Amino acid sequence: MKNLRAFPFVSFVPFVSFVSFVSLVSIHAQPPQPPEPRFDPAAVERGQQLLSSQCGFCHGSSARGGSSGPDLTRSELVQTDENGKQLGDFLAVGRPDRGMPRFELTPAQVSDLATFLHSAIYFASNRRLYKILDILVGDKQAGEAYFNGAGRCRTCHSSSGDLKGVGARYDPATLQGRLLLPRGRESNPGRGGPPRTPLYAEPTALQVSVTTPSGETAIGALVRLTDFDVTLYEPSSGRMRSWLRNGEVPKVVVTDPLQAHVDQLLKWTDADMHNVTAFLASLK
Repeated sequence: MKNLRAFPFVSFVPFVSFVSFVSLVSIHAQPPQPPEPRFDPAAVERGQQLLSSQCGFCHGSSARGGSSGPDLTRSELVQTDENGKQLGDFLAVGRPDRGMPRFELTPAQVSDLATFLHSAIYFASNRRLYKILDILVGDKQAGEAYFNGAGRCRTCHSSSGDLKGVGARYDPATLQGRLLLPRGRESNPGRGGPPRTPLYAEPTALQVSVTTPSGETAIGALVRLTDFDVTLYEPSSGRMRSWLRNGEVPKVVVTDPLQAHVDQLLKWTDADMHNVTAFLASLK
C-alpha cells in the first residue's frame, strides 16, 4: 500500500472497471461477421454435372484442374463473379486463342454452374465444412486386376480374408486414406472416451530387434529410439525393455510391417489408386 499512497490518484477498483469497459468496447467494436452463404443443393448438383460434362475434359470433374485446364476455384474471374453475370459473359465468348470454345448455355445453366463453383470455393476456404467428392471414380474390375497382379497386394492381403467386408466397414474416403497411409489414426476421442491404444501396441507398429554384445537378442515393438537409447515393448511378457546405446552397440535393426505400402507410394498412379479404391469399396 506504500506505493499506492505515493500516487493518491491510483484506485484499483476504478482501474479494473476501466479495463472491463475497454474490453467491452473492443468486443462490441468488432464488425459483425457476414452470414454464411447458403447454396441450393439441387443447383450445386446440377452445376457439378454440367461442369463435368461440358468442362470436365479440361478442368476436371471437380473444377480443380485437369489435363489442359487450370483450377477454376482459383480463377480471379470466378472468384469475383456475381451470381453468374461475369461467368456467363465470358462463356458466351470463350478464349479461342487459348483453345477454349464458346459455350451456348441458358441463364439457368449459367446460374447452376456459378452456384457450384462458388460453393466449391467457399468449402475449400472453410475446410471444416469441406465435403470430399468424387472418390469412387475408378473401375473396380481394373482395381481387382491390379490388386492381384502388378500391385502385388495379394502378397499380404486377401479379398476373402483380412479384407473381407472392408467396403462395409469404411466409407470410400477412409478406404482411400488407409490405402495410402495405413498407419493413420482416427481423431482424438477426447475426454471421457476410451483410452487410445498406444502406437507400439498396434498390429502395424514398427518392430525392432536389439542384439547385445553377449549375443542376447530381444525383439518387440519399437517405443523409443535415439542416438543414446532404445526401448521396445515385448508383447509376450507385457513389459518394456531399454538399453543405452554407444555407437552401434547394441545392434539395432528396425523393420516396418507396412514397408510395402511405403514403397508403393512412389508407384501409385491416379488411375491405379482410384481403381483399387473402387475395388475395395465393392467388398461388402
